Amino acid sequence: MNQRAMRALTRASKLRAHFWASIIAIFSRGLTSFTGTDAAPKPTPLARPVPLPDGPLIVVANHSSHADSVALLATLGRTRPVLVVSASDYWEQDSTADWVSRGLVGTFAISRSGDGMEQLRGAADLVRAGVVLVVFAEGTRSTTGEIGEFHTGAFRLAAELGARVLPIAINGTFESLPKGSTFPKHRSTNLRHGTAIAVHPDSIDEAVDTVRNELVELHKFPIEDLPGFGWQRVRKVAFGWAGILVVFAWAMGEGIFWPLIAEMPLLLLVVTVGWRWRGAALIAASAAGAALGVLATWWMVKSGFEPPSPLTTPRMFEVAAEQLDANLGGAFWQQMFNGIPVKVYAHEAGLMGLSLAELGTALIARITRIVLVGAGGWLLGNFLARWLRPSLGLVQSITLALFPFGLWLTIAYWS
Repeated sequence: MNQRAMRALTRASKLRAHFWASIIAIFSRGLTSFTGTDAAPKPTPLARPVPLPDGPLIVVANHSSHADSVALLATLGRTRPVLVVSASDYWEQDSTADWVSRGLVGTFAISRSGDGMEQLRGAADLVRAGVVLVVFAEGTRSTTGEIGEFHTGAFRLAAELGARVLPIAINGTFESLPKGSTFPKHRSTNLRHGTAIAVHPDSIDEAVDTVRNELVELHKFPIEDLPGFGWQRVRKVAFGWAGILVVFAWAMGEGIFWPLIAEMPLLLLVVTVGWRWRGAALIAASAAGAALGVLATWWMVKSGFEPPSPLTTPRMFEVAAEQLDANLGGAFWQQMFNGIPVKVYAHEAGLMGLSLAELGTALIARITRIVLVGAGGWLLGNFLARWLRPSLGLVQSITLALFPFGLWLTIAYWS
């Protein structure tokens, strides 16, 4: 296999891994891999690459669901290129199935009867080049969730190539999407890696028994419902001093020059804290930062200093001045809904020479908005925790990707 083809396969595997990881994060309670053979295997969340042995490698896993393939792709594909051995009589029965299997999954199709072993040998060059070949040695999906008897093809190929066989027990996919089901249930999935073994040509049956027995033992472990990497990372920040400082500084910066809204980091952090007083502390820190930011801009402009105002338009300043002049108490209430940055209102308040008492009264609306939005996120986070625990990182990425478009629309509207 030439290097160009190998690079293309590596890129395709990584793309598939990210695609299926996103699907798993949305439609399940998450996926965690457990690696290491000691008493306390190391958990690896879905968004992180799992360690794999070097050299030619064949993965043998139990099979009870269509979700098994995507679970393995979503994790192994981040580390090495992956192909899943599939049944040609099932996945090549029509053009749609063939496109799904080859394009979205990445399969190496063989016949389940006749010359299947000879077709499997066709993957030899791929395995030698570094592709991880996934084989479901049972040959079909289990209808009971129990591990059936194994075929020997994967082990014979490993013996011929000098490849190692890595057992991976899949727990949770049978409960989520058993054979015959159309829509997955919201369940957690665990992948438990066993010990990679070399297969000697004279001890193939022994290797089959060793791997199957290890998979049976690994399959007995209870399913652990662990949060995704994004949730773990954000929750750690939320309960540390960094979380308080971030929401305070972000909100204060927005009142002076920062072009992003104060509630962005507040909502991200507050949804992870549960029914803890940390939620109230984060909301209070954001409200305090927002108030101080507005006061700082008002004081600087009133003293003759012009702070920078990126991503604003002259029309924004005109409308803010008109609203402050017409109804001081209502201007900041209008700012809650019109998309004009609060720093613009603070700037115009300074130009108008408003007193501290007048500005303080007007700021009630600004503080109320942050408290309401923060409390709403705090409450919503508790009700949506089971969905956000595996997918918060994905939600964060989508929000950050869409925000520039919303910002562009706001600027275009006020231009």
